[in-house]
Amino acid sequence: MAQADIQRPSERVILSISGLIEETNMLGSPDPVVEFDMAMLQELPSQHITTYTSWTNGTPVFKGVLLTDLLDKVKAQGQKIRVTALNMYSADIDVKTLEQFPIILAYAMDGEAMSIRDKGPLWVIYPVKEFPELDQPKHVSSMVWQVNSIVVF
Repeated sequence: MAQADIQRPSERVILSISGLIEETNMLGSPDPVVEFDMAMLQELPSQHITTYTSWTNGTPVFKGVLLTDLLDKVKAQGQKIRVTALNMYSADIDVKTLEQFPIILAYAMDGEAMSIRDKGPLWVIYPVKEFPELDQPKHVSSMVWQVNSIVVF
């Protein structure tokens, strides 16, 4: 495990990634963990997805980081991720699914940051409009909102 080129957060931590990862920005932690603030996530390459969800009107435009890019950043080694929300709801997603489809961890909807009340600050978004085969209960239930942690296993 190495201290990565991933700086430590300078603002409020909104996401921690742990588990089977090779990078850390938390020296002294017994387990590898990388913590991110919003600015750190927004520095990563971003993607836009225009799609519908069961929880929004119309087809909003979501902006965020590809989950595969985020996993690459921390040098993830697992086959699945467990995405957990502030209310402890969690869903497991196969890394193969992330590699097959451009699934993002969104931090903006229609150009605006998402508050906790609006399912933010982070929301897993599947491109169901572009890939109708993703409009299945197993994928829809994986669109976790209010995400605050990811464990790679």
